[in-house]
Amino acid sequence: MLKLGVFELTDCGGCALNILFLYEKLFDLLEFYDIKEFHMASSFKEHDHLDVAIVTGTVSCQRDLEVLRHARNYSNYLIALGTCATHGSVQGAVEGKLRDKLEKVYGTRANTMKALDPKPVVEYVAVDFALPGCPYDKMEIYQLLLDLAKGVEPIKKDYPVCIECKLNEYECVLVKKGLPCLGPITVGGCNAICVKSKLGCIGCRGPLPKEANPAGEFEILKNLGYDEEYLRRKFKTFARGELRW
Repeated sequence: MLKLGVFELTDCGGCALNILFLYEKLFDLLEFYDIKEFHMASSFKEHDHLDVAIVTGTVSCQRDLEVLRHARNYSNYLIALGTCATHGSVQGAVEGKLRDKLEKVYGTRANTMKALDPKPVVEYVAVDFALPGCPYDKMEIYQLLLDLAKGVEPIKKDYPVCIECKLNEYECVLVKKGLPCLGPITVGGCNAICVKSKLGCIGCRGPLPKEANPAGEFEILKNLGYDEEYLRRKFKTFARGELRW
């Protein structure tokens, strides 16, 4: 029986909740895993060395950093789950210095709550597997945990959302309708759910590493008449400062 822990940092709670939304399939996983900590599901905690640790959210305060380091130091395999953990997501995309934000909201630059600029898990510790998505498909974490339990190395997605559009024979909303779509530069795995709904990809799974050409995508959208500032904000919504053009 493998020992599993789920740790939540600063986020909306949706990534951890999505595990519970596996419903009966969660019981399939319990045949392989003994859950030692999962705050969303139970107040039970048993401090023990873990075979697998799942961490969601961004590191946004000292407490988050301590929880993350504990999860890393006491686990054999660490999964960064959700775009907050893998890329910083929306909260990590907020620009400006922390002290300035504190003064604007609380009227003081004193950091009594020990807040930190929101950053993804991957910027603080070594991660064995990063699974993005806001939200991710719950079947992704199910398959990932199942693979690990069976000793199978999980497969990382290394292709853009556009591939899934073609496989599903969806009409390209960028070419056909001129909609702002980040599918060409966003890592796949969502089965192109936005394009299926006749919408442009919003980039919630983060930028495709290495092969992506955000500069080219930026120019295409700008030539379609979209405002540069609008595009900059759209590109950075889930990817912090990772995209360059």
